Amino acid sequence: MRLARLSLLVPLFLLASAAAADPVLDSIRAEAARAEASGFERTTREEKQTDAGPEVTVRVDRFNPQAPKDKQWTLLTVNGRPATKAENNEHKRKVSSYPVPGFYMLSAIMAAEPIRTTDAKGRTLYRWEALPAGSLPTAGPDVSPQLAAEATVEKVGGRPMFTKVRIFAPRPFSFMAVARMKEFDLTSVYQPGNGGTHMLVAQISRTDISAPFGKGGKQVSQISFRPI
Repeated sequence: MRLARLSLLVPLFLLASAAAADPVLDSIRAEAARAEASGFERTTREEKQTDAGPEVTVRVDRFNPQAPKDKQWTLLTVNGRPATKAENNEHKRKVSSYPVPGFYMLSAIMAAEPIRTTDAKGRTLYRWEALPAGSLPTAGPDVSPQLAAEATVEKVGGRPMFTKVRIFAPRPFSFMAVARMKEFDLTSVYQPGNGGTHMLVAQISRTDISAPFGKGGKQVSQISFRPI
């Protein structure tokens, strides 16, 4: 009798596994796992709110993965003028604290199983309630588990792909004991690149940090990428 019950449970288990299969997400996961950081030229318009009012900076930089490690990043211009040697050195120091932007980064973020829904336009939406530890590296402590993610899938060129991925803080949280993240919102836009693969073309980020000694504040960055 016990063996008979087990034999009935096995087909039910297989059916449940098949129902949970998601070939669209599996395909996108596989593409992200194969992807690498690719070369680009990036334009960043950064607006900070300071005590003296808004402060706007426009930077153009370039990432070349084929160059030697210490020469992969180059700051080209700052507010329309050529970057100085000191600005370039400072820029390299800062960017080395962060991962190179690109579709490949989603591989770690998509590791957990998401909630899948469909919106009014028939698009598939995925939501990860908390990111895996270490999946969004930052210069300070790891805040990945405090963040959530949403991805929108649309058919582009006859195949489904992520067109927009939003990583955000569902609620304010404290970090480094004395700082508080009141807002974190990073939206990335993707279009088909070579061979129809995902190519990062734009990002917009918003942060609002409360920290002592004037280290906090609000910042909005609008970023565009051009492949090289």
